[in-house]
Amino acid sequence: MKMIRCYIRHEKLEAVREKLFELGAPGLSVSDVKGIGKPMSQLKSDQESKVPQFHPRVEISIVLEDQAVQEVVDMLIATVRTGNLGDGKIFILPVEDAIRIRTGEKGEQALY
Repeated sequence: MKMIRCYIRHEKLEAVREKLFELGAPGLSVSDVKGIGKPMSQLKSDQESKVPQFHPRVEISIVLEDQAVQEVVDMLIATVRTGNLGDGKIFILPVEDAIRIRTGEKGEQALY
């Protein structure tokens, strides 16, 4: 299993949510976050400050079986890309196990 963690613009969240469930994603978690993603010399900052400012983003976390990861990543890129700075980042992490607390199911069975 893998965890996809992506950081996107707020206005793209509903489109991503709709497409994830069209693809059959088992679920997702969403958090409001702030971040600075580029080297300081490449970021727009407050004219009076030399320090880049935080930008509000949405963090989406999804745990999937390995074979579904590429399709979800391709969809994320197609849905959120504008071609401008700040489109976001996608990280793919290994997941050792998953356990559904209510039933005790483990592994991929715990996802659905």
